[in-house]
Amino acid sequence: MFRPLLALIVALAGQIGQSLPGMAFVATVLTQAFSSRAQAAPVKATEVVADWLLPRYDALAAAAARQKEAWRAFCAAPAPAGVAALKESFAATSDAWAAVEFVTFGPVVLSLRADRFNLFPERRNAVARGLTELIADPTAERLEPQRFARLSAAVQGLPALERLLYDEGAEAALLAGPESARRCAIGAAIAGNLDEIATSIRAGWGDGTQGLLAQLAAGKADPVFFPDPDALLSQMVTDLAGAYQRVVDQRLLVVMGKSAAEAKPALSDRRRSGRARETIVAVTASAQALAVRFAAGLDARGKGIVDRDAAAATAAVSALSADIGAAAQEAKGRRQLEAAITALKTAQKSIAEPLASGLGVPLGFNALDGD
Repeated sequence: MFRPLLALIVALAGQIGQSLPGMAFVATVLTQAFSSRAQAAPVKATEVVADWLLPRYDALAAAAARQKEAWRAFCAAPAPAGVAALKESFAATSDAWAAVEFVTFGPVVLSLRADRFNLFPERRNAVARGLTELIADPTAERLEPQRFARLSAAVQGLPALERLLYDEGAEAALLAGPESARRCAIGAAIAGNLDEIATSIRAGWGDGTQGLLAQLAAGKADPVFFPDPDALLSQMVTDLAGAYQRVVDQRLLVVMGKSAAEAKPALSDRRRSGRARETIVAVTASAQALAVRFAAGLDARGKGIVDRDAAAATAAVSALSADIGAAAQEAKGRRQLEAAITALKTAQKSIAEPLASGLGVPLGFNALDGD
C-alpha cells in the first residue's frame, strides 16, 4: 500500500514543481503518510500462529480428548445420562473444529487429516452408506486404531459420529438392541481417531523451541509445509478470505437454492444435531478474531474497516434462525440469510482491501476457487 502512495506523492511533486508552497504540500502529505504507518504494528506469521492458531488447536485437542473419554465411559456402562454427555462432547469438538476448519497450512495437510476429521460437504450420501456397512460388519479388527485410520474418510469423523448420536432411533440403538455394542465400538473408534488427529496436528506445530513453530521462527524453509516461509502470511490471509467464502457457498447458498420452493434443507451442515447456526457462528467468530489480529498491522482507517466488517459478519450469522434449512424455505428466513450473505461478502471483500493490500501481501488461491 505504501509504495503506490509514495509514487503518487512523487508524481504530485513533479506536477506541482519546485515552488516552496508545492514542496510544503508534499512534505505535509509525506508526514501524514508516515505518521499513519507509524500507528500500525508489523504482523509476523510466527506470532499469529502462536497467539491465534495454536490456542485453537489446543482447544480442539482438549475437546477431542474429552470426547474420547466420554465414549469410553459410556461404552463401559450405557445409560441415558451418558448419551447426554456424548452429545455435549460432540458439540464442543464440532465447534472447536469449526474454528480452524479453514486453515490449510501446517500439519493439518498431512494424511487427509481435514477430510478424515470432518468430511464436508458430503458427496453421494457417503457417510450413511459407509456407516451402514460398518455397523453390519462385526469385524473387530476394522476398528483398531491403525486400520480404522485407513478406512474411508466418510466413517472416520464428525459427520459419522453425528449420525450415531442423532439419526432417528440412534439413541435407543446405542442403549440397547442387537446393534448397540457395535455402534458403541464404532463411536469409540471415531472418537479415538479424532483425538489422534487433533493431538498430532498440535504436536506437529511444537513450540518456540521445537517443531514447525520453531522452524518458522528461524526462517527455515520446509518442502512440505512452507517452501517459502515469507509466503506464509499470504497463505494465512488467503485462508481468512476463504473462511467467509466457505460459509456463503457451502452452508448458505447451497441450502437456499434459487427460491424457497427450491431450497435444500437436507444439505444444511450439522442439521441432525441442530447445530447449523452454531457451526457457522464458530467459523465466523474465529475468522473475526484472525481479521482483528491482522488488522493491527494497518493504519487507523484500514483497521476500522476490517474490524467493523468482521464484527458485522459475526453479528449477522448470530441473528440467523437455528434451523438454516427451515429458514431457507420461508420468506422471513430467506431475508435473514440474504442479509448474512451480504455481510459475509463484505467482510471477505475487506480481506482483499484494505487488509491484504495494507499488509502488502498478495491473495492466493484457496481450496474453493474454481468451484
